[in-house]
Amino acid sequence: MEIEIKPIKYLHFNYKEIIEFRDTLFFLTWKDIKIKYKQTLLGFLWVILQPLLMVSVFVLIQKAIVIPTADSSVAYPLFVLSGILFWNLFSNSVIHSSNSIVNNSNIIKKIYFPRIFFPFSAILVSLFDFLIALIVYIPLMIYYKQFPNVSIIWYLPLALFLIILLSLGIGLFFSALNVKYRDVKYITPFIIQLLFFVSPVFYFHTFISNKTLQILYYINPISGILEIVRHGFFGIDMFTTGVIISLFSVIIIFLLGIYYFRKVESTFADIV
Repeated sequence: MEIEIKPIKYLHFNYKEIIEFRDTLFFLTWKDIKIKYKQTLLGFLWVILQPLLMVSVFVLIQKAIVIPTADSSVAYPLFVLSGILFWNLFSNSVIHSSNSIVNNSNIIKKIYFPRIFFPFSAILVSLFDFLIALIVYIPLMIYYKQFPNVSIIWYLPLALFLIILLSLGIGLFFSALNVKYRDVKYITPFIIQLLFFVSPVFYFHTFISNKTLQILYYINPISGILEIVRHGFFGIDMFTTGVIISLFSVIIIFLLGIYYFRKVESTFADIV
């Protein structure tokens, strides 16, 4: 019998294999959700309380200093909550997916299925939390009598798709790097924390007056994604050039993440 040995294509995935093992992805996701909330006193309420507490802090800060929101007619709590909800989805996805390979090392050594399921399932858990936390938006919208535009029907899914794509790209890269260098576990939360302050979670791009710095600011893909979110929710005008730059950043980061993950995934079982 002849066996044809083909070179590994680092940007290629066997989609038939992924479909074949889809039940495993569901199992990994459900397992992580149950473990996360099994012994918590408040359970899913933590997902709702966290963004509400963060909004409260920024509302108090806004009482002391003027934070630009690009549209004075938009209630600041709604504005900042839209940023916090998507930021939490991004940060939780990246942090948990970065540790997913190492945390599941015992499974990797025993059975085979697509290794991308580990970081992807971690992102799905964060998406589950996001959808629960999104519920808090309803009473706030009713209280402030501000409701999203009809365009939210397609802008919200677009923003979700982009943030999942971005999180997966970063998560794939750091999860693979974490197998070899365990410092990643400590560095990732620190990087995420720094990125929070250069992302428009609680302010708008008009805060930056220098045009050159504005372009550099949009290299951070979160900037463009949050503008899409706020355009959908509040009809705030987007800086089209900046959003396009952010979209390119998302694609580049995603492709780099897949490339590195595929390049080293054959070594996971030997190292973890």
